[in-house]
Amino acid sequence: MSGSRPALPDATNGAFLLQALQEANARRAAHRVPPLTMDPLLVEYARARAASRSEHEGLRAGHDGLRAGTAETLFWSEGESMSDAAEAVAFWDTEPGALDRLTAAAGTRMGAARVAGQGSRAYETYVVFVFEPL
Repeated sequence: MSGSRPALPDATNGAFLLQALQEANARRAAHRVPPLTMDPLLVEYARARAASRSEHEGLRAGHDGLRAGTAETLFWSEGESMSDAAEAVAFWDTEPGALDRLTAAAGTRMGAARVAGQGSRAYETYVVFVFEPL
């Protein structure tokens, strides 16, 4: 499903990936679930997912097109600056479905990505975490 606007630029970097892994594993430890490892192939998949999600306003694209065997959590923010992984994970703490995917014991690997840029009304950030196996 292609969107109505160009994808926002990739804003994934080493610091973001480190924070994403640390935040995810902190939540998993709190739920007595083994830690995840960051998988470079899943990072690339998360980058593609973040870009495609940003072709739509807000989270209208949802999980459309998610490949089988992969779990996904999505975060979108709008404001004056770019959001980080900690903000996304803190939000997912309040969303039972997202928290369930983040702390699923079956998951052993993750990928993460962020795209950010000027949207139609304000600066937008999309954060995507993907997990395998299910």
